[in-house]
Order: sequence, then C-alpha cells, then structure tokens
Amino acid sequence: MTEPASNIPKGALGIRFFGETYNEVDRIRNLFALKLMYGLTPKLTIEATPTLSNHHSKQLPPEFPVHNTPQIGVNHPYLFNGVDFYAKYRFLTLDGENSHFRAAVYGEYSILKVAHDEAEPTLLDDNSGLGGGLITTYLKNHFAASFTGGIILPSKYKGDVPDELQGLPGVPATVIYGKGYNYSLSLGYLLFPKTYNNYNQTNWNIYLEFIGKSYDAVQMQVGNIYYNSPQYAISTKGNRALQANQYLEVYPGLQSIIKSDTRIELSVGFPLISRSYVHYYPVYTVGVQRYFYFHKIKKRF
Repeated sequence: MTEPASNIPKGALGIRFFGETYNEVDRIRNLFALKLMYGLTPKLTIEATPTLSNHHSKQLPPEFPVHNTPQIGVNHPYLFNGVDFYAKYRFLTLDGENSHFRAAVYGEYSILKVAHDEAEPTLLDDNSGLGGGLITTYLKNHFAASFTGGIILPSKYKGDVPDELQGLPGVPATVIYGKGYNYSLSLGYLLFPKTYNNYNQTNWNIYLEFIGKSYDAVQMQVGNIYYNSPQYAISTKGNRALQANQYLEVYPGLQSIIKSDTRIELSVGFPLISRSYVHYYPVYTVGVQRYFYFHKIKKRF
C-alpha cells in the first residue's frame, strides 16, 4: 500500500496497475490507477500515476455544503481525475549480513480536476497540491519494516454550486482544504521460499500495514456565505466529513513475486482508530506490477 525507501535500478521501467473498491450503501465505488516508474539514477526514482474513479461529480453537490454532504449512495460517473507526480531520493544506505537499512525523502505534486466535497485531502485522486516526507525501511532475513511520515498541502478548489432547479445559474464557490499529515507502518514477512536457490523462485509474503492520517477542517465561501472561516463563519460542526479528523486503518495483505520482476498483491482495509469519511469499509485493493530491464550485461569470453 505504501512506498519503501528502496529504489528501482537506473534505467529500469516499472508499470503498476492497481485498483480499490468498496460498497457505499448500494453503490460500488471503484478507483483504477496506472503507475509508471522509472529509475532516473541509482538513487532517484520518478513516477506518474493517472487515475480514474466514480468518486466525484463534475461539480460540487447542489446546496453544498449544507445538503447531502458527503454524497452517500449518489450515482457519480466515471471521471478521469488527473495525474499524480512523485519523486523519491534515497540518501542513506546501510548494508549488513542478510540485512539493510534505507532512508529516502519524497516529493509529490498532483494536478486534478475533480470536485472534492470533503475535508480529507488525498493527492492521488481527490486534491491537487503538494506533498513530501520521509521513508525508512529496515530488512533483516525474512522480516521487513517500513515507516512513512509526510505532509499534504492541498490546493483550493474553485467552481460553481449548481442550483437544484434546472436553468437557474449556479453559485460561485471556493473550497479551501486544510493541510494534512500522513503516516504508515508496514510490516512484511517472507513465508516462502525458506531458502533461495535462484531468482526464478516465487516469493510469498504476508503484510500487516497501519495507515493513518490527520487533517484540518475545510473552509468554504459559497456566494457571500463563509463556512468554518474566522470571518462571518457558519459552522458545519454537524457534518463530520467537513471537520478536522484523525484516524488509523489496518490492511492485512498477501503478496506474490514471480521471477523477481512481477508482483501481485491483495489487501483488505478496516478502521482501527476512528475512521475515514471518504470511503466505506472494508476497502479491497489489488495490484499487479512488472519491471522491465533494458540494460544488457556484456558477455565476457
């Protein structure tokens, strides 16, 4: 579910398809993403991830933010959300016998064109904006642990709130999303093979990942009315999806690595402390990833 501190080799290309699905009352919500990864240098990896989902509408909900927010069970069309850009630089490498420690910094920039009507910021498919943070990964024999901590700085959204009566003009709105902090701890263990004989052996790994986030309340101006703002503010305290929140989820997962270049994984997410208000539970995720190596080793005779 999260990036490790390690990089892909220089000149190698990685392609990852992943999807997320959950049942929202009587609607199945889906997210589909295609991540392209490239090893620019041995220490620097760059990525671009376009996403498609049925999580949003083209405009904010009618009578936003006082009516039907979040839009539970509303039929949203599948929309191209935009593209998330990501770069990771590994600055520390400590190798030992059957062990290693890696540390990296990452930066993120997303360009999205969707109307996100909740406070929780997510750069992958909900918000345009910037992000960055630190990743550390430790591996010893069959066990690996990775920790990520970062900040999310979402951009504001400007659009119209449509009138419920067709033909009437919409009301101009500005939505200011609060900053967020993301953190995760991923624990993985290699079940098989017990001993390596060659790189063509299939790996089976189990994972337990803890993923959390904290974020501020959203501020809005709809027409001449301010919400959650110090200036003439009307509070949306009764709507939890628009308020500050913090939560922690847990994702048990299973992963298979085939011939050292193909990865298949499945995980299921549940709330552990509080909950997210942008999705329902359980959250099912599936991913398929493949690496392509273009560097040819010269044969010596």
